[in-house]
Amino acid sequence: MDNVSKSDELINVNKELAFQKEEKKQRAAELAIANKELLFQNAEKEKRAAELVIANKELIFQNEEKEKRAAELVIANKELIFQNEEKEKRAAELVIISDLSDAIQQVANKELIFQNEEKEKRAAELIIANKELVFQNAEREKRDEELVIANKELVFQNQEKEKRAAELIIANEELLFQNEQKEKMTTDLIQRNKDLEQFTYIISHNLRAPVANIIGLSYRLQQTGLPDDLRSQIGAGLSTSVSKLDEVIRDLNDILKIRQKVDESKQLINFTKFASDIQLSIEKMIENEKAVILWDFTQAEEIITIKSYLHSIFFNLISNSLKYRQPTVAPMIKITSQKIDGKIVLLFEDNGIGIDLSTAREHVFGLYKRFHTDRAEGKGMGLYMVKTQVESMGGKISISSEVNAGTQFRIEFNS
Repeated sequence: MDNVSKSDELINVNKELAFQKEEKKQRAAELAIANKELLFQNAEKEKRAAELVIANKELIFQNEEKEKRAAELVIANKELIFQNEEKEKRAAELVIISDLSDAIQQVANKELIFQNEEKEKRAAELIIANKELVFQNAEREKRDEELVIANKELVFQNQEKEKRAAELIIANEELLFQNEQKEKMTTDLIQRNKDLEQFTYIISHNLRAPVANIIGLSYRLQQTGLPDDLRSQIGAGLSTSVSKLDEVIRDLNDILKIRQKVDESKQLINFTKFASDIQLSIEKMIENEKAVILWDFTQAEEIITIKSYLHSIFFNLISNSLKYRQPTVAPMIKITSQKIDGKIVLLFEDNGIGIDLSTAREHVFGLYKRFHTDRAEGKGMGLYMVKTQVESMGGKISISSEVNAGTQFRIEFNS
């Protein structure tokens, strides 16, 4: 039943991945359309900006022409004033020389008539110039209104552009989040497949052997006429097989407890005090091995996590270093903490016999995997449990090792 539920769960997850992939394609298509629309708006904006530049140049030209016409009007007014003054002077002269001949008088009158005609022409020109100035002012006001409207339109387009840019940022962040979720889900699926393979292996090998022995020994016990000493041997073998079966079932139960949802509440742990407590609990083991344990938690002094899991991780890794020490070298274990890219990293280093990772890397954290069976007793559960507990707390663990040089375990947690 567990394998069927796992398969159903994998099918549901694959469907969800396919759905997210389709959503991602649709979002990518929407983004492509949005980018084209932004390119079009930018092109329109550049055209409008070019038109505004030309309009501004035209306004500048009109203002210069207006200033020139105003200067001409000032000069014309000065000339009219001068002519009036001359007219008054001439009138005065005419009064003085009123006794001159009619011919001279006629000439003067003609000149006055001519000057009046010129004055009327200049006045007509001034009226036309004023009308032209009024027209230019009206055109300038229209152009100003057009510029105001164009500026408002540009402001609106910029606001729309900013909104679209904000939408694109949100869409990109959503895509990144979906990709991260997809990667997490893929990693989880891979891990689940590995777990299924591991459990399948345990059921087919580790459970099958003691069960087969129990069946065989039970069948022998049913036979009649067996000597008492043979019957005792069969009973002892049957008891041993039952014990091994119970041991495997207990191991599976421990693993399943860790893999299930963690109910234990997290708490703030000070690394220095925590390491001191663990060292005190295994003080006898450390003295027997003449080991030295050093730690430095200055870069990351605390972490919020599950205390029982962290205690098991520290205990198993320190015990491993003591078990697999070099025979002629005093064990030295160094534990340090670091803070890298917002994550808390724990390093466990020793000077033990090491592991040949060129052949053993894929099996280091496997269940019931042992590499130095001649050095210490064990079932091959320790590192598997460490990895399971680290991953249950959302962390990662890796190993680097060299034969006869030592081993380093690197554990990474989100801070």
